[in-house]
Amino acid sequence: MQDNSFERRRDDRRYALKFLDYEVLDRDGRVCGRGLARTLNVSENGLRLEAGEFFDPGTRLRITLGLESDLVQAIGQVMHAEPVDDDLSSAGVMFLEFAEKERSLYSRHFEEMKKALAD
Repeated sequence: MQDNSFERRRDDRRYALKFLDYEVLDRDGRVCGRGLARTLNVSENGLRLEAGEFFDPGTRLRITLGLESDLVQAIGQVMHAEPVDDDLSSAGVMFLEFAEKERSLYSRHFEEMKKALAD
């Protein structure tokens, strides 16, 4: 990883464009919004997404990712966000919660992607 004073993440990331479904959660964990986005890159502990909605840092999202033939759901928190243009924004999301099986599926998929890109 580059030594960049603006870099916020410590994890190795891989560039992967995949679509995802998200639900915005309020403080009580209730769904208060929903939308579609795409991943710009992924890491072991989070992802960067691009959406047609701006997210404030601290916003909690329930994210559903399609990984080959599996669907994986995680709860994440927006750590930082910035507008891309008038219609899009990007946000860095840190994973907070996975079901154990889904964490395993995600980790395996991420490791396979790292190997494939390294070859």
